[in-house]
Amino acid sequence: MSADSILNHELQPYIRYADLLHFQQWKTPPRIITDYMLLYVQEGSFRLQAEGALYEVNQGQFIFVQPGIVHQMESEAPVCLMSLHMELFPSQVDARPEMIVPIDHAFNPETVPLQPSLKTFADISIPYLLKLSRHEWMLDTLQQAIAHWGRKKAIDLLQAQVHATEIVLELLKEYTTRDTSEHSRSTSLSWVPAYMQYRLSEPLTVEEMAHKALMSRSYFSLHFRSQFGVSPHQFLLRLRLDYATDLLRGTDLPLQDIADSCGFSSVHHFSKMYKLRFGCPPSQIRRHP
Repeated sequence: MSADSILNHELQPYIRYADLLHFQQWKTPPRIITDYMLLYVQEGSFRLQAEGALYEVNQGQFIFVQPGIVHQMESEAPVCLMSLHMELFPSQVDARPEMIVPIDHAFNPETVPLQPSLKTFADISIPYLLKLSRHEWMLDTLQQAIAHWGRKKAIDLLQAQVHATEIVLELLKEYTTRDTSEHSRSTSLSWVPAYMQYRLSEPLTVEEMAHKALMSRSYFSLHFRSQFGVSPHQFLLRLRLDYATDLLRGTDLPLQDIADSCGFSSVHHFSKMYKLRFGCPPSQIRRHP
């Protein structure tokens, strides 16, 4: 595998086809695609055979197939699929090739121009069956891309391309990894405390902050601890409790309002966390400022 990074290359997502497909029965011959294919199973199921492995793809699952991979798909019962074919890299040919090329006696791989394979890059690995942190977001974005593409008006086609770009960004965030030493040199989380302060009254998850930092949840937590000495959850809890102390000492707000302002789900949870941190309930702070 090359040591090259996908992040060193120009990415230019471009939809070639997007639609909702219905099959009563479905069986493809051995074939390759020249671009990238994202499928979502809306109803039914099918089997994907690729690179010597067999995958059962069921309702509610996404699959991702790269260019040049010989594969077959088969369903013996009705299946409904959301289908998106797209290029990821700028096209290097004047006339785009067919999206699907059957593997038969006339097939000559040297004559088929393919999009570059992600397998040539060291820092990204996307499986056939996708497991996504934001599954529902991906489904909604794919639906919107297909809907806009189907209208065929210029502004709708442009909006569909925007959604395709969002999908590619999500896949990169989900499946791109970089060397730890590179992260330690180039990635700073100095913005996170201010971001937490701004969101103190709102639900805020580690997953959301990791997504904003373009990191996996586990790497974000590890990197955050290395910079601040505690986990993101512990740091956020400290900020909330310190802010609660300021409100207890400086205002006459009821405990419920303070709990709400500091992002606690209930007064009970607020009081419990406060006592664990400071050794006394918040009501005592108000009695003894």
